Amino acid sequence: MTDDSRPAVPPDAPAPPGAGGPPPATSLTALLAVVGRTARTELDTALDADGLSLRIVGALGHLAASPDLSVSDLARRAGVSAPSMLATVRRLEERGHVQRLGPAGRGNTAQLRVTDAGREALALARRRADELDGTLFGALPPADRAALLALLGRAAASLLRR
Repeated sequence: MTDDSRPAVPPDAPAPPGAGGPPPATSLTALLAVVGRTARTELDTALDADGLSLRIVGALGHLAASPDLSVSDLARRAGVSAPSMLATVRRLEERGHVQRLGPAGRGNTAQLRVTDAGREALALARRRADELDGTLFGALPPADRAALLALLGRAAASLLRR
């Protein structure tokens, strides 16, 4: 017995439900939230070490896939406000990751393009994500990882169509 009159728990005993272990596998949404939170935290940390962020990488990814977007178009695709995206675009310009084509300023629609430096930053972010795939999901057999990737890709596409 411990000093508070409860029986001592052996150190190798399984954790009781709700005691810090993974949630029970009864809700896909709950499991994805746990996995997503962990993956996002790890990716944020890895990107931050390279002076990047998910917002910067996301903006670069949208621009690489669809060159010549305006700040407003980019904000809509990223699901953020135009002023917030403008701040991100200014950071990207300062770092030489994007180039603004056309006049800037109120009422003018400038088109944005990813530069060579931006493509290098995007490639670095992809490498970091690939490394984390191995770290976070390396215990899964390759076939399971491939199946999980395919299923999550389909789920993401379905959610984006809503």
